[in-house]
Amino acid sequence: MQPSGKREEIDYTLEDAFGVNFRALKTLKDIVIRPNVVFGSYAANDRVTYTPAVRLFVGLIALQVFVSFLWGGYAGLLISQWETQPDIIPQMEALFNGPITEVAEHYGNAATFLHAIVVGGFTALSAFLIGAFNKSLSWVARVNLTFAILTGGTIVGLLGMIVAALTSDIALFNWMPLIVFLSYWIFFVRGGRGVLATTLTGTMLKGGLFASVTMIYVFIGGVVMALTGLGYAYYMVNGSAG
Repeated sequence: MQPSGKREEIDYTLEDAFGVNFRALKTLKDIVIRPNVVFGSYAANDRVTYTPAVRLFVGLIALQVFVSFLWGGYAGLLISQWETQPDIIPQMEALFNGPITEVAEHYGNAATFLHAIVVGGFTALSAFLIGAFNKSLSWVARVNLTFAILTGGTIVGLLGMIVAALTSDIALFNWMPLIVFLSYWIFFVRGGRGVLATTLTGTMLKGGLFASVTMIYVFIGGVVMALTGLGYAYYMVNGSAG
């Protein structure tokens, strides 16, 4: 068997076992190192060189959920946030008519399931903005370009989560929205020149607009996810009792 054949066989094995392959790893590397090449490939509707960015984004969100378990998952994060406010836990226990640990557990289960669907769904709306920047792009290209930028931001966010988990610095999460905003902007500027804008100034302006609008979508998606998760927790605590 030729070396290329061996690599292809390993590629298929990895994809079957873990949902990843060498092409996906190459795509992640190039999004970080040379995003302009990846953007150009997606804009040209090249479906061979790089893995679709949507698949990468979903995979990174799954990895993000896994890393979140280092500090107890969404349940642990919710309790940590509430513990910073002395009066909030008794109020929440009275509101939900149950112990805070049970409320957080049900919320965490719902949030883990909803994160990629809700937050990813809202941020996907940024593809309309990408289309406005370059109307000649196909919808497949617009979606891939959008999720390429989101993937870059998710990589940065994931690294931040790992640092926060390893250092037990929950306060770092207060800075994550700004960090992710800047990462969206930077990945847009590094990748979008010649694809989404012709000049550096235009790329920076469009990148700032894209990052701002996307963060609004992230915020809306986060609120919807939180409300849905808390509603599910209330139902599970009180519905089972009824």
